[in-house]
Amino acid sequence: MKKMKYLNKTIAYTVNKAKIKNFYITIENGEVLIKAPWYATAAQIQSVVEEKKEWIMRKLEEYKVSPRKVKEYADGERFQILGESYYLNLYYKDINNAILNVENGKIVVILPLSYANEDNTEQIKKMIEKMYYMVAEREVEQAFEKIRKMVGLAPEEYRIRKVKSVWGSCSSNRKITINQNLVMYSRKAIEYVVLHETCHLKYMNHSKKFWAMVEKYMPDYKEAEKELKK
Repeated sequence: MKKMKYLNKTIAYTVNKAKIKNFYITIENGEVLIKAPWYATAAQIQSVVEEKKEWIMRKLEEYKVSPRKVKEYADGERFQILGESYYLNLYYKDINNAILNVENGKIVVILPLSYANEDNTEQIKKMIEKMYYMVAEREVEQAFEKIRKMVGLAPEEYRIRKVKSVWGSCSSNRKITINQNLVMYSRKAIEYVVLHETCHLKYMNHSKKFWAMVEKYMPDYKEAEKELKK
């Protein structure tokens, strides 16, 4: 773990290197994580932290005030789907296999009676994760088709994965990855991320030309960015 001083406080951060081109900074469970290109030097990483130190301190303070609660997958817990809140309702019935339905603002999970006296957290978690993936498959495909018709570009292939540090990424071989958890946000936010990564097919950077292209096809893209930062 690395450290640096700022306003009589210490910013401690962990560095993870990967085959990427840009730096990413995230706050997870109150800890600062830096994802850096595999070739980045310690001095370059330190420079990025120095540049973003005010933002990092602000996010750490926000976390202290309102830390993100770890999901317990308990009855009555709230989950987000396409920007809307759904409440988890658990039931036990005389059935052989577990069932999950999304209806009327609820995620209804029905488990066999034989599960009633067990800890079913992992079972319920897997069911909800599968639901998120199925929603992501549908919504992301629709977003890519809409953006393809709009922009005239499409990746060689795309995949949906659950990743921690980014909402999407575009590789040099024109393959795009979309974060499964993006389906917690609105369709507008999903379309923005798909557009963002599609524009990288033409500009593999965040240059003025890149942002001009994003704005051309989505003039209000900053609203989507704000939503994703919540």
